[in-house]
Amino acid sequence: MAAAKSAIYHSSAQSASQSINVNRDNSRASVAFARTARKVFESTYGTPTFTTATALRSATQPSVVSIDYLSSQRDFTRDCKRQITGHITLALCDSKAVVLARSTPADVSNVSGSQPCPVDPSIVAVLRTASESERFVEIWRDGVLEKSVDVSNVHGQFYADSTFGRLAWSHSGTYVVYAAEKPQYEKAQPDKAGNEAEYDEGEVTDEITGSVAGIADPRRYRFDSDWGETFSGKRPPVLIVFEVDSGRVRVLPSPEGISPGQAQCLDDRIVFTGYQHAVRKHGIVYCQNRPSGIYTCDFGGKDVRCLFSGSVRSPRITPSRKGLVFLSTATGGPHASTSELLHYDLATDSVSTLVPIIDEPLEVQQRIGGTLLPQGFVGIYTDQLPSEPWISTTEAPDCEVMVFSSTWRSTTAVLALDLYHRALSLHSPIDGSCDCEVLGANGDIVIAKHSTPAQSESLMIGETKHLTQELSICWHKPDQPTASNTEWEVVRGSQGGESRLESIFIYPPKPDHDTHYFWADGNPASRPLAVVPHGGPHSTYTVAYNPLVAGLVRLGFGVLLVNFTGSLGFGQNAVLAQIGKMDTLSIDEIQEAASNIHSHKAGDIQRTVYVGGSYSGYAGALLAGTVPGFYRGIVLRNPVISIGENAAMSDIPDWAYAELGLDYSFEAPPELTPAEFTAMWRASPSRLVDKVKDPLLLLLGAGDRRVPPAQSYSYFARLKAAGAPVQCKVYPDVGHPLNTVEAERDSFVSIARFFASALKK
Repeated sequence: MAAAKSAIYHSSAQSASQSINVNRDNSRASVAFARTARKVFESTYGTPTFTTATALRSATQPSVVSIDYLSSQRDFTRDCKRQITGHITLALCDSKAVVLARSTPADVSNVSGSQPCPVDPSIVAVLRTASESERFVEIWRDGVLEKSVDVSNVHGQFYADSTFGRLAWSHSGTYVVYAAEKPQYEKAQPDKAGNEAEYDEGEVTDEITGSVAGIADPRRYRFDSDWGETFSGKRPPVLIVFEVDSGRVRVLPSPEGISPGQAQCLDDRIVFTGYQHAVRKHGIVYCQNRPSGIYTCDFGGKDVRCLFSGSVRSPRITPSRKGLVFLSTATGGPHASTSELLHYDLATDSVSTLVPIIDEPLEVQQRIGGTLLPQGFVGIYTDQLPSEPWISTTEAPDCEVMVFSSTWRSTTAVLALDLYHRALSLHSPIDGSCDCEVLGANGDIVIAKHSTPAQSESLMIGETKHLTQELSICWHKPDQPTASNTEWEVVRGSQGGESRLESIFIYPPKPDHDTHYFWADGNPASRPLAVVPHGGPHSTYTVAYNPLVAGLVRLGFGVLLVNFTGSLGFGQNAVLAQIGKMDTLSIDEIQEAASNIHSHKAGDIQRTVYVGGSYSGYAGALLAGTVPGFYRGIVLRNPVISIGENAAMSDIPDWAYAELGLDYSFEAPPELTPAEFTAMWRASPSRLVDKVKDPLLLLLGAGDRRVPPAQSYSYFARLKAAGAPVQCKVYPDVGHPLNTVEAERDSFVSIARFFASALKK
């Protein structure tokens, strides 16, 4: 008996020891995989993103061009994004650009803007933030600091974003104009006199300004909301005029109900975009349908005139200084849609349409409204025009030509508009082979950035010529592509009825050392498939480099980027087709796109997963409840879970109304009625909690204003209570895009580990 007990004990001990060894091995494997995921993250996310660039052709050696660029790069040690400036000197020959010299990159993360003087380019104005409370306007001449003025007590933080921020010189070089936060009003101060002021009974008014004994300036705490997502906590923007010679700084008064930005200088006047708000400000980033106007005023902020009102942005003064060109989008409805390009004639005070809204892609080249448009043209889809969009050529020096980028189906394309000949032309591929985005122009040189799903961003330089009234651009690329284990193709879906479905399928064609965790045998049919629709819903995935996608492909996934009907770049009718069908049309098309990959044996139907954010997070939550078992793992980044709750909490309450086809007024925002809430509830994933069976990972930004996380907290709790396999991660001090380095790293590694676990079962 004792021997039997000993044998049993020995067997149990041996089993326990084996279990410990297995757990230890699993733990080591898990750590090794996490390290691999982080290595892949740093490799794919560590590439620079170019934000602006300027070029100058040598006067003595015309083939030599110098380029100054600004890029954003992630610092994985300091967990921050750094702004880097650099300089390249190139020699252009044939279709090649030979690098003659590169400067040492410099960190300019504390610079909010810089701009050379139009009268003397050797003079440069710089807006610099030395610390949270210290701000300076600097004037540099030939690389030497000539003047530095402390503006810390004049106004708040500089606005450096594309919606409001811009640094502009007056045409004479006398003034510099920029946007910054309205000054903070004084808080309560002690009574220096120590005596109570005498007053006459009945003379109490609200006209007090400044602080008095124990009382703050009454305007200090008066409610004045910010502009929502990405602008949280920022005071309203105001225009600032800096007088270069004297160093005097003036805060211009803003018109009532107007937030100014995007300042330009036209002779003795300032031109700016004024974002209008009646009873409240609606979130503005990613939303081009907000009420706004093109305004002018003098350099004292007086004599304010509205030139055009609607939903407008990006005013650009023509080289002749006789007119303005700007973008206009329909007010209300979808937050982003097709834009038209308008021209304001200063002499006649009239507005004309240069490029109209296009309902359906043009089958042939044709002239509409006086402008010749290229075959296949889908309309203009861009958030902002380049800061410096004008080019000129020696063959046609009097022609005013604007270059800009626009989404064209699943590609970002380069377009040029000849205002003299009224002709719009295409100057980059639209076949899905690459993505090109204009950064700026000068003389006959265009600077753009070029990328593909396999190659991160690089600069490309275009030389322009006019040939018999037709514009041509010859592109030069200084950086040659490197070898990559990534291929891609644009896949057209069903095009019947309202459908405009198109997808981009990106995949590793063969296994390598990074893909073995998810795909090792080289059989395309066994390759795991990640379905990744875009948010919005009125946005677009293009064939531009995407670090999340590149990382998943490196790990062995085929990635399907879905541009469902409602995406931008397919005509205005495609945008409007989504309205009222947010819970059906795109959902069906996402499934169609995934099934198409399965049917072509390019992805494993048993190993298909999903990643969605914002609207596509909403779509993923609907799919979790309507097609259980189709996806082995579902990742939702800041998803809309309850449309009615989101309408009550979001910085863009109009979004819920617009996508369901309900009326909304910016001037008199409506109360959410029971009938409207019911319609929103019927289209919401929150009603399907009990149907969710597949593993689900929520990734949330605690500071999200666009889709506040409270609805996801509730969703998580209800899923837990129902026994669903759900995880939730919340990132502090992060908004809707989850775009801090810390959040990006943890999100990517968490997604990789989540899918590794889900696909093992």
